[in-house]
Parts: sequence; structure tokens; C-alpha cells
Amino acid sequence: MRLRFEVTALGSAGGPRRGMLEIDRGEQGSTRVETPSFLKYTRHGMQPHLVPEVAAHMDEQPTATHVQLEDFLDEQDVEKRKFIELRKLARIDRADIVLLDVLDPTITMRAGKSGEKFMGVDSEGGLRRLTPAAFVQVVNALGPDVAVAPADYVHEAQPSLTHGKRIAKSVARSTRWLDETLAGVTQVAVFAPVMGSLSPEQRDISARALAARDGVAGYVLNDVALSADDRMWAAQRSLTLLDPGKPRYMAGASSPDMALRAVLSGVDLVDSSYAYAVTEQGLASAYVLGGTGTSAHVDLWQDDMAADFGPLVPGCTCMACRLHHRAYVHHLLCAREMLATVLLQVHNLHCFQRFFADMRDSLACGSLATDAARFIERYGSDAFAELSQLAEQVSSPTTKIQRQRHA
Repeated sequence: MRLRFEVTALGSAGGPRRGMLEIDRGEQGSTRVETPSFLKYTRHGMQPHLVPEVAAHMDEQPTATHVQLEDFLDEQDVEKRKFIELRKLARIDRADIVLLDVLDPTITMRAGKSGEKFMGVDSEGGLRRLTPAAFVQVVNALGPDVAVAPADYVHEAQPSLTHGKRIAKSVARSTRWLDETLAGVTQVAVFAPVMGSLSPEQRDISARALAARDGVAGYVLNDVALSADDRMWAAQRSLTLLDPGKPRYMAGASSPDMALRAVLSGVDLVDSSYAYAVTEQGLASAYVLGGTGTSAHVDLWQDDMAADFGPLVPGCTCMACRLHHRAYVHHLLCAREMLATVLLQVHNLHCFQRFFADMRDSLACGSLATDAARFIERYGSDAFAELSQLAEQVSSPTTKIQRQRHA
């Protein structure tokens, strides 16, 4: 198996770019993903609210899937668990590029602390201590195309420079764990987390160490505990020192406004957790990169939806909008039917896919910076806060009655 990445067009030096990510599996064929794009977000290896039979009838989605290992760490002794190959277990399409990360990109604050020899992971079964050796064993069993090496992430939202020793330790540990991962995995490309938090010195040390390692196939920017502005500063600080010929994935930057900022900074991949977050709120995405609209979402919980027989979003060509109407989805939500979130997820992923296609077209025209500024001006800075709401939500909207939704 070989991973190749080619930058096909640059918007500006150190800025946005178009590219082609390819996994060559020899006799099993190859898979190509045009970037910037997204990795399909999953829970336990499955796209939320979608079974493969439904996904097969959706408009074209990128052939790339994100899976987080913490979903599978329910047993105390990781090394003794028998893992089944991911594609078989979760029925992931054989053509998909599967990226296995340790952490869920939607969780911004964590209690688990790492030690000198292990990464602390907050799993559904409790705190797990994941050693590099155990990680290598699990990766080789699960068989992803890409694995993100374990790292000692600093979860504090505002680590001050007085915590420099903590940040320096995290950089040293993560670099050592990366080397152990590179030495142990087989037939899997390794993406390296870029460390250093808010320390300019430590970010430079981490970036230079990763750039010096030929075995690293790509880079991961996972600073989800930081503010949006701090995350963009951290990314820009590190990307100038990394190999520009390798792909860059930013975890947790999937809301449209953050995705735009990430792509403008030179990021190639994000995840699609935002579409899931919108679905969990009972909303239908209505944002577009171009156009004149000012409403980013349609709230299907609203009372006036009960007599609205138009599509979820006028002009949308997704399966949900072609075959169903707002009144029907409103009725499904109020009746707590699971089909409500299925239809909303179909629509919201379609909108997300269209948004990235428009970004690539805008990049080709050289107008992405201008289009992004107009996008934020139209919708406002607070229009895309569903991910923070999702973090506080204990269940899907199909388990709630309407008055609880607006409580």
C-alpha cells in the first residue's frame, strides 16, 4: 500500500491549495480524493444515522472515512482484546480511505492524563492507558489505510508560558511515540500530530522533528481545546516548517466558518462532524459559499413547519429534498421517529459536500479569500455554533419532545 499526495494548485504561498490524495493498494485498486475535502465522521466506525444501503443512494461523497479508536476501547486490557478488521466490522466501503485516529474530534475537553509511557484515553468503558506498543498492535489488526500516531495532547484551553515544561514534555513524548509507531506498523501510512500548543518555541521544535522523518506520510493539527483564533495561529506557525508535499488534516474544524479558515491556512482535510451536529439539533443546512442567502439553517422543529409542504431547502437536489417535505420531517421529529435524523443527515451531508465542491471551484478561480469573507459577512460569526451545542446534548432529537428542544 502506498499513499501519494500531489499539490495541483496553490492559491498563494503558505495559503490555500488544491491537491489529490491517493491510496494505491496494488491489485486491489486505488482510491483518489480531491482536496480540500473532508473525512466522513463516524461513531464506532459507522456514519451516524446512515446504513450503507442509504449511503449508497446519496450523491457522491468523498471516499474517505474517519474512525476514532476510543470508540473501541471498552475493555480494560487493550492488548488482550481481539480486534476485527474495520471494513468487515463496520461495513466500510472497500474503496474508502480509512483514517484511524485515537480521539473523537468533537470532544474538546478531556479528563484523561497521559504518562511517560502511555496516552490517557477517555473511553466509554472508562480511562484507558494506551501504550505505543498496544496502539501498533491494534492498528495492524484493524487494518486502516492511515493511522494517526498517539500523542500527549495538552488539553488546557489557555496553557500559559509558565506551563512550558508541560508542553516540552508533551512534544518529547509525542515524538518518541511517533518513532515507535513508525517502527511497528505494517502496510499503514502514518500521520503525525503536530504538537507545541501555544508555545512558539515548542511548536517549532515539533514541526522540525516531524519534517525530518521520512516515514511520516502526513500531518495532523489537533488543538481542539484552543480557541478558534489560537488554533489558526498554531496551524500557521507550524505549517511553514512542515513538508509542503504532504497532506494536512485539522481535527475538529468542520463547521463551515472554521473549515474556510483552515483551508485558507493551507489545510487539506477536515472531518464532517458538523453535518452530524446540525442533524442532532433537528436542523437542515441552508448555507452556500456563493449566493445571497442569510439563513444558514432551517429549524424543522418550528410550529410553522407543520403546514409547509416545500422541500427542506428550496433548490436542493438531495434525496431528502426530492422525495420529502418540511411538514413530514417536522412530523417525524415530533413523533420521535428515527427516520427524521436519517433524512436530515442525508440532506446535511449533501450540503456539506456541495460546500467543499464550491470551495474547490473558488480556489480554481482564485477567489476563495473574497468568497470566504462574503460568506462570513452574510451569515454572521455566530451562525455555526451547533458543535458546541452537541457537546452538551445527551441524546438525539428523536428522543425529545418539542418543548424540550427549545428549553
